[in-house]
Amino acid sequence: MTRPAESGYPRRRFLRTGALALAGTCVAAGRRLLQAQAPDPVLLPSFVADVDGNGLLDPADPQLVQNALAARRGFDLIPDAAYDVRTDVFGRGVVDRFAVESVRRTVQAQSDGLVRPERRPITVAWHYGWYGTEVRPPGLQTVRFKGGDYRSQDPGIETLFNDQKNEFGITVDALSWIPPRFNRDLLNNYRGGLLSAPNLRTRQLALLYESTIALALTGDRIDFSESPVPALLRDDFAHMGRFLAEARDAAGARIFTLDGRPAVFIFGSHTWGLLPFEGVQFSIFERAMDAAREAFRGEYGTPPFVVGEEMHLAAGGPLPQDRLRRMRSFDAIYTYHHAPLKRLRVAGGLGDRLFASPRYIDHQAAILRHNFRLTAGVENRYTGHPVLVIPNLAPGFAKPGYPLLMMGRGEYADFMKTVRDAHVGLLAEGPWQGRLGAELFPAPIYAVGSWNEEFEGHAVFPASFNESLPEVVQEGFDLVMAIKETFGWNHYAERDVLP
Repeated sequence: MTRPAESGYPRRRFLRTGALALAGTCVAAGRRLLQAQAPDPVLLPSFVADVDGNGLLDPADPQLVQNALAARRGFDLIPDAAYDVRTDVFGRGVVDRFAVESVRRTVQAQSDGLVRPERRPITVAWHYGWYGTEVRPPGLQTVRFKGGDYRSQDPGIETLFNDQKNEFGITVDALSWIPPRFNRDLLNNYRGGLLSAPNLRTRQLALLYESTIALALTGDRIDFSESPVPALLRDDFAHMGRFLAEARDAAGARIFTLDGRPAVFIFGSHTWGLLPFEGVQFSIFERAMDAAREAFRGEYGTPPFVVGEEMHLAAGGPLPQDRLRRMRSFDAIYTYHHAPLKRLRVAGGLGDRLFASPRYIDHQAAILRHNFRLTAGVENRYTGHPVLVIPNLAPGFAKPGYPLLMMGRGEYADFMKTVRDAHVGLLAEGPWQGRLGAELFPAPIYAVGSWNEEFEGHAVFPASFNESLPEVVQEGFDLVMAIKETFGWNHYAERDVLP
């Protein structure tokens, strides 16, 4: 399916070469013409050129690509048998001479000291488990599984998803977690589906705590002075620790840890506490976090590594005091870059279309740089470590009732690469200089959106149609192919994050 581009909006195309059109049919003269037109090889990030995923660049890497020359993925859910998913370094679904020579050039350049070796980044995607029926009304979907709907308790679907996440470069599944008092089927869905998949050990699991669903609300903020709230937070953290311990001990899952502690991302922590956030509210919040961490430790064996949704959403200005005070209780912070769109409600349906222009992308990099400046002196009050800033690289946005953020395959790749390059530069200075590679921070970390959430239009896959895509150019694989182009396949399916 291809949608027409909006008027004035540049149509992006993923790289194509004559090999895709002529492979298997051209005669010798055609081959000479093809070679004459082939683009010059380019330098790749070292972790993309590390095709075998062993953490090193050596002659084995271009040889693997050479062995797969002319193989095509196809656009079925399962790739063609002759296609080695590791070798598609440009995320186009085809392996050609351009890929071979680019990997070879990168290996040689690193040997000559011209390319700096980089650790393969850790990529995190939200994974939802609340789908209990195979058919869902199209009006409730802004993306849909290529090939049809699915059920979260189906281990066959989860096995397929696991293979695809490894193919397209997603390391960690942050499982959407809601306590049984709000969703009695969710955890059993995970047990019957994801935790029963035979390839579970290729994945690493974290949690996404849906706090705005799980905690009592006062208006649009969570009032910690109300007696049920601290108790609910403590009970939820205890239950999360129990669930992760079960996944680790009973199912044999690998748990994603930082500083030796399992990662728990929080959705909506910026709503924790009434404003102004001071005095009694602040003290009650801190005591609630103390109790929650200890409750988690009692079930899992260590406290959690807590990632709050606390990044400042502007490229300038001071850090709001409520965010500053909360983030001292968190080990890291992130945000949804499309959060400001939720202030622009529209009347019913999907709203006006906004496009992820170069200006939008550069603005997100500026926001990241500003957050690094704002948090340079902020330390976690439990560990004394600097608070880590995790960029969120979720693609477009298409939740009904709000403006759409349109982001196609090319824009998504540009967005991820721009923010990644800015992030790598920021890690080379300030409090994180020299810390990369340790247990606290084994590699750069990025959230790349939702894997399978269908209601807000930023799922990277399934995407047979996605309301935030201006056009579909890779038959529903547009966004995951962009992730693969940016980060390579998921090396950590086969080796540990720490060397």
